[in-house]
Amino acid sequence: MDRSRKATRERTEATLAHLTPHEQVLLEERATEDLSRLLAGLDALGQTPAGATEIERRTRAFGSCQRLPEETAVVFHGRLRQWSEREIPPTKMPLHPPRQVP
Repeated sequence: MDRSRKATRERTEATLAHLTPHEQVLLEERATEDLSRLLAGLDALGQTPAGATEIERRTRAFGSCQRLPEETAVVFHGRLRQWSEREIPPTKMPLHPPRQVP
């Protein structure tokens, strides 16, 4: 591969990845709105019996997902969304053991 081509491509990607301060503020505002919707959805889910059970299972499987003081809305939204959408691994024991037939 041509080294100059690779260097040019890397510089172009770095330039495209740069966000202006205005774009950064818009991204933070959008993440804050998305975070508030996600928290409202999880709160509504916790109000139903099945939802409360699901949240309890997720807490047991992955631990609680609380916002850290130094965490931005963008980072916490991504972490909370992953926590809520992640598939819970199956347990080794079945939920209902097989019946014992005498």
